[in-house]
Amino acid sequence: MEKTYRFGPILVLFQEWPSHPHWPFWSWKLDPFQVVDDVPHITVGYCPNVVKPTGTLVWAEKTAEREMYRQKDGTLLWQQTKDGQLVLQFTVSADWRTITLRVDRSSTMGIGAFESLTFLIYYAFLCQQVLTFHGAVVEENGRGFLLCADSGVGKTTHARLWREHRQALILNGDRAACYQQGDRWFAFGTPWCGTSGEYLNRTVPLQAAVILERGKENRVSTLNAMSLLAHTVYPDWDQATTETMLSLLDHFLISVPVLKLECTPDASAVEILYRALENLPV
Repeated sequence: MEKTYRFGPILVLFQEWPSHPHWPFWSWKLDPFQVVDDVPHITVGYCPNVVKPTGTLVWAEKTAEREMYRQKDGTLLWQQTKDGQLVLQFTVSADWRTITLRVDRSSTMGIGAFESLTFLIYYAFLCQQVLTFHGAVVEENGRGFLLCADSGVGKTTHARLWREHRQALILNGDRAACYQQGDRWFAFGTPWCGTSGEYLNRTVPLQAAVILERGKENRVSTLNAMSLLAHTVYPDWDQATTETMLSLLDHFLISVPVLKLECTPDASAVEILYRALENLPV
């Protein structure tokens, strides 16, 4: 049975899935986002048919054995292998409006395939004018901010400190999807949240983007706005989509201030950042 889900401003249609164990679809992750709508922006489907790479290799992650090909007909092919054997495979239409699962041999009861959409869905969002950062989205008292950091610095720890000490909500613990409406930018939750496990179906106006760094003491300062580029999710192997990202980022940086938080991993860092956010214009 086909179902439509809303993620922020984006409608995604998930087509009927097979009933065999290769994809016992994770309805419980998607149910909070279900809506009664038609005319989706993106369609995700299933067609069990191995596709042979016939085009150009445009991206590869050797340690995880993942790769992306641009096929001769303009479509894209994403796949993951293990010891040279195909494990997962998706194809993507040239306009990023259709994503199709072709192979799932991961023996994960559909979990691996669903979570691997993380590598594709945010690029598809970008083609719908949604900008995504590798970071957490935190909502506190009706205002939202992004928390970005290099891997291992502690963005998830800091976000959870906000929940513990400020009763904040974590809309997503690993991917911050944002869109512009009028003169304001908003962030929203999706079920693709990395290993954080943190996501909510909520949308919040953004007050700031914060880049975390470890420090011996807590200090907030303003930062060169383009520092946020390193935390932006985009396919750097695709010129047109990269240009879309840069245009959206320009608009984002006009409206959303970027702060740096040098911090210790405790509640005092929350209070320092809280006071800094209080002094920003609403």
